[in-house]
Amino acid sequence: SFGRPVRGHTKSAGSLAPIKPPRRLAAMAADLNSQAFWNEFMRRPDTKAAYQAERQLQEKKQMWLEERREIEEQGERRKLVADALEAAPADIKKLVAPMFHIRVVQRFLWMVYDECQKTGLPFLDRLRDEQTLVHLRKLRDGFQEGGEERMAELEKQWYSICNDIVSEQEQQKQKAQKPISIDIHTLKHVLEFGQECKREGNAKFREGLYEEALRIYSQGDEVMRKWKVEKHMKNEHKWLMDYHLACLKNKAQAALKLERWQTALEAAEAVLEMDKDDHKAWYRKALAEKGLGRFGDAEESLTKLEDVAQHCPDQRSILRDCEAERQRIKAARAKHAQGTREMLGKAFEAAVFSGDREKEIADEEAARRKALADEAPPRKPMAPIKPLERNIQLTERMAGELLDELAEVYAQRWFQERVQKCARDSGFERVVFLRRLKGVAFEVQRPVLEKWGFEGSEQGLREMTAAIRDHAGKDGKLTSASLREKQERCLELLYGGREGGMAALLA
Repeated sequence: SFGRPVRGHTKSAGSLAPIKPPRRLAAMAADLNSQAFWNEFMRRPDTKAAYQAERQLQEKKQMWLEERREIEEQGERRKLVADALEAAPADIKKLVAPMFHIRVVQRFLWMVYDECQKTGLPFLDRLRDEQTLVHLRKLRDGFQEGGEERMAELEKQWYSICNDIVSEQEQQKQKAQKPISIDIHTLKHVLEFGQECKREGNAKFREGLYEEALRIYSQGDEVMRKWKVEKHMKNEHKWLMDYHLACLKNKAQAALKLERWQTALEAAEAVLEMDKDDHKAWYRKALAEKGLGRFGDAEESLTKLEDVAQHCPDQRSILRDCEAERQRIKAARAKHAQGTREMLGKAFEAAVFSGDREKEIADEEAARRKALADEAPPRKPMAPIKPLERNIQLTERMAGELLDELAEVYAQRWFQERVQKCARDSGFERVVFLRRLKGVAFEVQRPVLEKWGFEGSEQGLREMTAAIRDHAGKDGKLTSASLREKQERCLELLYGGREGGMAALLA
């Protein structure tokens, strides 16, 4: 019995056979080495959420470390400046000492100290310089007039000027920076990144999250503009150019939605530098120029677009859009001129201009008014509001159930995110927010309206509101406490909640 091997055991230690992994594990290992597997894996919602959470955590850590490093550097600089001031004459000490704890004063003194270290000039001689003393006296006057609040305002102005200078320098540096030749391995990753930026940006754009879409398209543009493909690699050159053009055109469109006209114009012009016959870029360039008030440039862009359209398959559609946009530009120009006339009228009333100048401007305005009368399109009369027709009556219980259904659709996460985004995009301005909310909310209101037998239109929305208000008293408030509570909850969700939305401001 000892000579017969036991089932499940090998005959001897010297003849151990290698254990083969199951087929499922082997297939999984092969998948882990596949780029396609990881591309698909990164598209999963749970993976995206985990990745976003990890990235936000790393960004917070990095921000905290930078703030800590900055505080430490400020402490070291403050000590160096304080030590250098010990040898300063008494009049300068009296000037600086009361306000030395203010950050903007410390930053100014550090700039003077740092400049002296680089140029080799004595710090005390630089402090006695008339220009330096003028700045210090201005800071002291501001401190005596308004205390720390006034100094905080000066600091904000300081930062604003510095940021503008740095931003302008960075823009000039980016324009001057020439693309670098890219190798095949790096090109693969850049193309995958460009494809992902296009896909993610389009998804955010369709959801109405234009701010996030613009940020994603801008990331794609920043990465792809750094690289170039050699001319002999024709296919690779075309792939990189196609993805870069798509990101730029989508960036222009998202910027137009946010009324960031200059960003849209720069993106459209970047497209035209690469492809001067891109009809979408010419159209978006015209829209951006109109938004900036450059009506003549916008009409020139439309003229160029009409020339480009001669070689496009959808020529008729493009020409039709050009003609419609020309009419809108004329109307915008007339509106702009009307605003100018009103401003001049107020100036005349305030007696801003002299008599001769008044006559000259009046003659100019008369000529302009005549030209605008010939140019401006005739206004269409506004359609009268359709009178409310009541076909559906709701009991108190039915009104409560309807409010519950509305609250349920308003509470959806994607709807809350869109409403909160709408609040941010409108700058938390009540009128702007309510105007933008109307279109966003109707997407979820329409199915509820039709389910309860109302028209899926603005008229149906008015009828539904009237049916709920049937249960209100003379003061306009719902008589039932439970119904009133449901209405308040419904409105809070409709306005995006109290944190991040407009419910607290509109309550």
